Amino acid sequence: MTSRVPLDVAAAAQKQKQTQVPEPQSEIPAVSLSRLTKSDFQPEEYLKETLKTVQEKNIRQFRKALEDARKVASKNLQKNVYKNYESFVFISKEISGMERDMQLLRELLLNINQVGDDLMDEDEQSILDAEEPGGRVAALGRRRTMRMSMANQQDMFKDQLTKIWRTIRDAQRFVPFAPNRHVVGDVRNISELSPSTMQTRQKVDIVVLSDMLLLAVRKKRGNYSQTILVAERSFLLSDVTVVDVSDNSRAGNMVKIVNRAETFLFGFKSTDAKNEFLLLIGHAKAGIFGAEPPTMPPSLPPPLPNTMRPGAVPVRSTRSRQSASGGDDDQESMAEGLRSRIDEMLDALDIHIARREFNDATVLVQRLKRQVGESPKPAAAVRRAIDAHIAELSRLILTDLLIPCSPRKQVAANVSLLHQLGWDKEAKEAFLASRSATIKNRTRQLKLEGNTRLYIRELAIVYFRLIRNTCEWYSELFADPTMISALIAWVRQEMAGYAVIFRRHVFHEMQKFQVIASCLNHTLAEVDILGHAGLDLKFMLDQEFFPDLTGCIRSFEGRCLALLTKAVTGDNLSVASKISTASNENAARLFGPQIPIVASVSKLDEVLTDFGNELRFIVRDSLYGQVVASVLSIIEGVLKQFLNVLRKGSNTYAQELALLVSTQAVVSWVVPRSAAHLDRIFGRTVTDIHNLEQRLEAFPSSLQDVFCQKHAVSISRSSFDFVTAEFLDEREVTDDMAPSSAMEQLLRGLGDIARELDQWPLPKRAVLGGIIDCIFVQMIDPRNWEMTGGEKRKFSHYGVHCLVLDIHFLLRVCGSLVSKSTNNMANRVCEKALRSYFASNPGAAAGGGAKEMMNKLWYDARVRTAMQRLGYSFPDFGRGFEHRSQQSFENAAQSESAPHSARDNTVSPVPSATSR
Repeated sequence: MTSRVPLDVAAAAQKQKQTQVPEPQSEIPAVSLSRLTKSDFQPEEYLKETLKTVQEKNIRQFRKALEDARKVASKNLQKNVYKNYESFVFISKEISGMERDMQLLRELLLNINQVGDDLMDEDEQSILDAEEPGGRVAALGRRRTMRMSMANQQDMFKDQLTKIWRTIRDAQRFVPFAPNRHVVGDVRNISELSPSTMQTRQKVDIVVLSDMLLLAVRKKRGNYSQTILVAERSFLLSDVTVVDVSDNSRAGNMVKIVNRAETFLFGFKSTDAKNEFLLLIGHAKAGIFGAEPPTMPPSLPPPLPNTMRPGAVPVRSTRSRQSASGGDDDQESMAEGLRSRIDEMLDALDIHIARREFNDATVLVQRLKRQVGESPKPAAAVRRAIDAHIAELSRLILTDLLIPCSPRKQVAANVSLLHQLGWDKEAKEAFLASRSATIKNRTRQLKLEGNTRLYIRELAIVYFRLIRNTCEWYSELFADPTMISALIAWVRQEMAGYAVIFRRHVFHEMQKFQVIASCLNHTLAEVDILGHAGLDLKFMLDQEFFPDLTGCIRSFEGRCLALLTKAVTGDNLSVASKISTASNENAARLFGPQIPIVASVSKLDEVLTDFGNELRFIVRDSLYGQVVASVLSIIEGVLKQFLNVLRKGSNTYAQELALLVSTQAVVSWVVPRSAAHLDRIFGRTVTDIHNLEQRLEAFPSSLQDVFCQKHAVSISRSSFDFVTAEFLDEREVTDDMAPSSAMEQLLRGLGDIARELDQWPLPKRAVLGGIIDCIFVQMIDPRNWEMTGGEKRKFSHYGVHCLVLDIHFLLRVCGSLVSKSTNNMANRVCEKALRSYFASNPGAAAGGGAKEMMNKLWYDARVRTAMQRLGYSFPDFGRGFEHRSQQSFENAAQSESAPHSARDNTVSPVPSATSR
């Protein structure tokens, strides 16, 4: 297939060239891209300098050139955006990861500051104790005992974690080592239930640690009843909410654990087991928020009682505070008042969260943050308590946000609350997830009642209008430009989901091309609406559907080939119709006024016409290559089937000649018609199909060669079979010797083919000449000159004269059909026969006692006698295959003996006596 440049592309390139490079005599100012791309570009100054002395006509052309440059720049920008889209998304994810890392670093720095504050408080307490009698020694002992007890406690915690890792597979991956992390307790043989059906999913064990929950699944090992524990998931206690489900007839002894947007339901065997689990959770959370007093060595005095709620700041004793502050009662009362206010606000926050009063709860959270910010040294426990309440409140708001089909006002309110709480990323993910669920729910409401076009139209309306609304809502709710990448990824994901449904109902159901085109038009109409909203997704749609469209064309091509294969197999190869060639000069020159074609050729033309009529519904430039490849495959597939029928089939001369004519008709008539049809469909010249006629113009000649080879073998085997014939007869050579009856039968077979060729518009001279040429190719084959034992073929004196006479007779009768190469091969056959005779008779080669070898005149006389004997019933190929009378043969014999006869240009294969 030759490469080419489409006419429209060439015209566009020429137009662009004329626009960018004006002629010297033109006064149209050139567009300076270098100045336009400068950072300090001033458009007003540029126009004043450029259009200072330019006429109005040239200004219009300059404006058109600017618009062309703008379009080119816009296309390049779009290509660059799509090309670098994956990198942009990857960098956005990296930035989000860095933000999380920075948040973690900020928390670690706060923890370090808190540790420093605690150390300073401890130093102050040590100084105060040292001022008392014996206090310095007691402080040193207390420090030494504290360090020793803390080291022993860490070893014990590590042993507990090691035991967990050893008994529960993969536990170390979910619960890594961390300082002060220890096991609070465990509850075994719990049923994990499905929240929707209340059916048991699996049996689990829950291990409650100081800051985490570990879920381990019971699994059987092999085919035995022994079970092992495998860690499945883990939760941070600060991120989960444990809710006791009310004991009733349906939901008895159940506990619900909420982790952000996930909900898990667990069932216990008894109420005691459930209460034990809740008690363990309470102890673990109390340890996190500082309500439970830390474990101290027995030698130290017990800590002061803490009557505050979980999360409150421990209160020092009045004596210690007076010692540290020098008796500043006012400062003590202010700190106590601040802690009391925080405690009351936390209680109020719990009430708002329980009542789902999210607005009031968010306002209260902001006040709590301001109160903590005003505190000079806020305790870490207070911060953790506030963070835990914020997490619980945010999870509840996220749960509401995840509800599909929510009103816009409610969605905006929830997103605003999450933004105030600092959960922007989670709000973004929940918003997009809820919009996906909305699209899914609305899609399920559509009814498919057998009308694919109506269903796809409604599906496109649902998908793309919800996508447009989502884009509008997203731009209003999330003003941060760094979050736009998430919206683009979501749109691409929903486009892929639409493509899956479209592919399942349109492409996989093998719809007609008209239905496919109608569905695509509905889809493109809705995509254009997105373009008005500033989101052009046509390129994404083309990328999604291009493989499916090409697959449909290939499937249609396969069905066409199967139909044509059936037509060729069932064709009896008789003339089904005759087509006029008035509109095709090339066909008229080859076939005359009409073309006789078989039924399979007519079917091929019908199939190609239907193929083009179907493709006109979905035709576009991107499918040009696949359409051309399919048409070429169909045409070449039929021609190959014709070749197989000619090679392997046992048909009559009329059927095979009809096949030869039909092959030429496919090349000279069907291909131009198909090319003209595709030209009208694409609106331009389909060069590849037009060039196909030139590529296939040698194919009919190839079929003619196969026809000649096939019938050369069949005629030789049924008459003059040189391969199996023996030339060892020891009779004497006399003047009444004549060509063999086998040669006469061979020539009569050629005459039958010649008479059949008179009825078909085929090159008779080329066909008959090809058969004769193939006969001599078979005779000259070296394999036919060896006997079974590997010996050379032998000839007797009579046998060599018989072979030469038959060949001489064949060449004289065929006359003008004999080509120069055929004549040379005949000479080689005669020479090889004579050499074989002389090789087996050395005395004849030396001339002593040799039998006489006849000359050319003797052979000519024998041929004339044979032609006179055969008379009018024998074909004379030299005179146009006409039946002649006895007198015409005699006249022909006399003319052959003339010195300047037209027949003398055929070289006789008979060697002279001197040459021997």
